[in-house]
Amino acid sequence: MAELSLADIFQPLSQRRRQAIDEMRTRFAYYTSATTALNILRGRELWMRSAACMNDYREIDYGIQLLNHAIYGNEQRRQRIQQLTKRLNWGESVWEHLLGNLNRSENALVTRTYLACVSEHSPDEEQRGRLSMWRAYGRKTGVAFVLKAKAILHSRHPLPIRMSPVTYLDQTGFDQAVDRILNNVDRNVIFLQQLGSTKALNYFMDPVLCGLVAIKHPGFIEEREWRIIYQESAGQLPYDSVSVDGIPQVVYKLPVCGAADRNPGLQLVDALDHIIIGPSQYADVIFLAFVKVLEEMGIPHADQKVYKSNIPLR
Repeated sequence: MAELSLADIFQPLSQRRRQAIDEMRTRFAYYTSATTALNILRGRELWMRSAACMNDYREIDYGIQLLNHAIYGNEQRRQRIQQLTKRLNWGESVWEHLLGNLNRSENALVTRTYLACVSEHSPDEEQRGRLSMWRAYGRKTGVAFVLKAKAILHSRHPLPIRMSPVTYLDQTGFDQAVDRILNNVDRNVIFLQQLGSTKALNYFMDPVLCGLVAIKHPGFIEEREWRIIYQESAGQLPYDSVSVDGIPQVVYKLPVCGAADRNPGLQLVDALDHIIIGPSQYADVIFLAFVKVLEEMGIPHADQKVYKSNIPLR
């Protein structure tokens, strides 16, 4: 009950999305190139790359700037935060320390945060996928892993990763979200005092840092994105130094497990709903390759888990 209450207090927008995922049996789609998709299955690992290598690494800067303006741009809100933090024995200057550290170490936060991104998969995209995603992420031949959201959310334990929906906010929406959290804290201040100042502060700081790497401008809302997030301070995942598109970089490896694998990781038997082969003149050839790989991994009825997108090829 305590964890649910804390999520409702500190992560109201994300919590609402998580509840909708459970109620609607939503699925996620991971779009990538056919080559990368094959490497994920053969290598039994999903690479998580630095946020600095994202299509637009400035997204994290966008979140930090929204936070700076929400606090420093409204004196009444800033005073309210100071009053609440004082009541919770966090110290009146906790926000100044937090924002100061974020602004000074933004580059380190971007570089040492590792991400993998998925998109909510709607029923009308069942066997065709989303054309804009094929264009954006599929390169010449795209593949989408369609995954059961509930299985993904559960299989991340005990791995040292978080999963967060991307929230699409402008400054007004961000300010409203901050005020909603402050209202929640105000209404539940006695409960938070009973937790103890250190524990309550940790529960507060975690969604702040997690949320800053999962905020985008509302213009990107069509993506309906979720992010799998790994930060080096959270624990240890296997890693390697590789070159991607000519850029040497560290990647962390999220284990992907077949039927016979017993190590912690993403269990494909439970999580994989199906695979969509994107529009391609080689769709039949690619279809056969993925069926064979799934069979090798011990996935039952592999030939029924691979579809060819019915979007016509141009």
